[in-house]
Amino acid sequence: MKASRLLLLSLLAFALTPISAQTISAADAKNHVGEKATVCGKVASERTATSSRGEPTFINLDAAYPNQVFTILVWGDDRQ
Repeated sequence: MKASRLLLLSLLAFALTPISAQTISAADAKNHVGEKATVCGKVASERTATSSRGEPTFINLDAAYPNQVFTILVWGDDRQ
């Protein structure tokens, strides 16, 4: 339930983010390192490492771990 809520909030945050930079696919992100862009993709899996320092949440786009195309990292302190 907690993971579902987090995933929904993450998707909502991305949907409400103003698009001031270019929009690229998760697969194309590797070609835009150092640039400001909005990365779009389908959320394939999400995992929060509650026993790890900082409680990081990993959101994988387009394919689930270990075959993910792009990973979003959200630290526990930033989830709110």
